[in-house]
Amino acid sequence: MSTKSITLNSGKSWLQFFIVFLTGVTIAFGMFKVPVNMPNIMNFYGVEMSQVGLLMSVVGLTCIFTAIPAGAIMQKIGAKKFGIIVVAAGIVENVIGAFAPTFEILLATRFLEGISYGCMTMVSVAIITANFTADKRGLPNGIWVIWVSLANLLVAQLANMLVPSFGWQGEWIAAAVMQAVMLVLFILFVQEPKVAEPEPASSGKKPSVLEGLKEPAVALMSLALGLLAVGCGCYTGLYPTFLQTGLGFDPATANNIISISTFGGMVGSLLVGWVINKTAIRNRGILLVVVAVISAVAFALQFRIPSSFMIVTAFAVVLSAVTQFNMPIGFAMAPDAMKRPEFLSMGLGLVMIGANVGGALSTFLPAKLVEDAGGVWTACDFLVVGFAVLAALCALGAALYQRKYVLKNRDDSPAA
Repeated sequence: MSTKSITLNSGKSWLQFFIVFLTGVTIAFGMFKVPVNMPNIMNFYGVEMSQVGLLMSVVGLTCIFTAIPAGAIMQKIGAKKFGIIVVAAGIVENVIGAFAPTFEILLATRFLEGISYGCMTMVSVAIITANFTADKRGLPNGIWVIWVSLANLLVAQLANMLVPSFGWQGEWIAAAVMQAVMLVLFILFVQEPKVAEPEPASSGKKPSVLEGLKEPAVALMSLALGLLAVGCGCYTGLYPTFLQTGLGFDPATANNIISISTFGGMVGSLLVGWVINKTAIRNRGILLVVVAVISAVAFALQFRIPSSFMIVTAFAVVLSAVTQFNMPIGFAMAPDAMKRPEFLSMGLGLVMIGANVGGALSTFLPAKLVEDAGGVWTACDFLVVGFAVLAALCALGAALYQRKYVLKNRDDSPAA
């Protein structure tokens, strides 16, 4: 495809988006293939569960520390070339991991997974921003958030098919094959977004990419998303355990509840995408405030519901949807929250740092509070609810700054 002409909101725009989306699903498959295979990996290498847990922790840490450098690299070489590197890193991780003779080598490959998984969202947002006008980005951003949910469903289904015959390595090979197919489609059909070069400063020198981090609205939004990520991650990481130890459900029933709730997350992602499209650009920060308030209420109730299968399942579906609301708003808002849109890559890096830091803390901090309270799950309420309230305040600050200093000289045609 030519890089010189992009027709916004067109069929080609949606083709590019869905190729990027499906590529992301294969990357997320590579990330989440570990949990369902933990017992098999433990037996194969003779290691403990805590050691296998490092396969996930390493990815999270890599995401945090690579966010800003990755933003700078994408700013320099472009989203398409950067996306090719991101997918290639995932393929290498899966191929080496499938044949890793020792656990240490398998663990080392997960640093590549961190680069792949952590940077894929940045690529997707850049492609969406280049192909859709601001008032039409809500739906693709909402669809994008489903990537992890679809990947988890795919991991579980393929595990039942592949692991009995090929062992846990079968999922590593499957991930590599799927990513290789999507890499070819990505190269053939995804167009390099045309990004404006930063204008020289009055001194005649181009400003440093660090100026892309000097965006108060984006910084406040990153903080808001990070604070919300603690509560969202608490649900995704600890709720299965709560259903068993807190409410007394057997493991099979608990897994069924979580599986059903996944569809709530998918519907929630599509719903928030539609709402974003119907919300004027200048009001999207306020929309994030509303989501933070809704999240605070949901987080306050999550460990206080009665142990009825129907009630718990219905609540889990709603809570799963709520946890998907915040990131699409952040992705849709980011390009219009920056005074210097040409530094979007750096702004996205800052947004991802907030989300990844919150995600990294989302299971450790609540679990520690519950443990110190002798297994009382409501002991972590003040943390997740308090963080959601703080997130609402940060989102409000971002919205007000955006209105006063970013959008005042731009045309803002309401989408509603």
